[in-house]
Amino acid sequence: MNKTILFTTLLVGSVFTSTAFADELKKSCVKDHPLVAGESDPTLIQIYSQVCDKKNKDNNNGYLAQAAQRFQQLGRNYKALQLVNELNAKQVQHSSLTDVKFLASVALANDALTQMRDKEVRYLSDDAYTPAIAFSDAVRRAKPLSVIETKVEETPKRTYEPKRSYETKSSKPRSQSKASSTKTSKTATKTVAKTTKTTTQKTAAPSTPAKTPAKNPFGNL
Repeated sequence: MNKTILFTTLLVGSVFTSTAFADELKKSCVKDHPLVAGESDPTLIQIYSQVCDKKNKDNNNGYLAQAAQRFQQLGRNYKALQLVNELNAKQVQHSSLTDVKFLASVALANDALTQMRDKEVRYLSDDAYTPAIAFSDAVRRAKPLSVIETKVEETPKRTYEPKRSYETKSSKPRSQSKASSTKTSKTATKTVAKTTKTTTQKTAAPSTPAKTPAKNPFGNL
């Protein structure tokens, strides 16, 4: 029983000491990095704890880049952009920072458009519409490869079907066939006419001899 109480006391004391040290570390970070003031996200606090750790002095900018990403993920877009600009001013360039700048800027633009349409109930001005269209076209040209491949897969492929030819190799050209057909028709007509003439001659009724008047037996008296 006494051992349990002693262990519990030590555990509570350890947690209290760690919490106090963390709070003290957080205060020092807030002094050097005012952007973290008022933030309570554990991940963000942990990142700034690494930033403030002297052991990580050589990798300080890397942790600040992580902090910028976390700000953007939390929707703190202004802070994310400010931190990216500070790093860029130190000649720190990385694709992750470019992504943070892009995502944070798009989110802020969407917020402005929502306020314009829902609260102010108005359309884009001509001055705002022109760069918006240019930006939209630029995004369309910068589609990721995964989107392009998906679009290609969804597009139905057209299969080429060659026209079927109903003419055989031995078939004659159309003009020749037509002439042959005409010639055959004429030959058939002549044959029919000849056959009709022959049949008429064969079936004609034989001529009957002229009847002579009967002789009167009393004519010579």
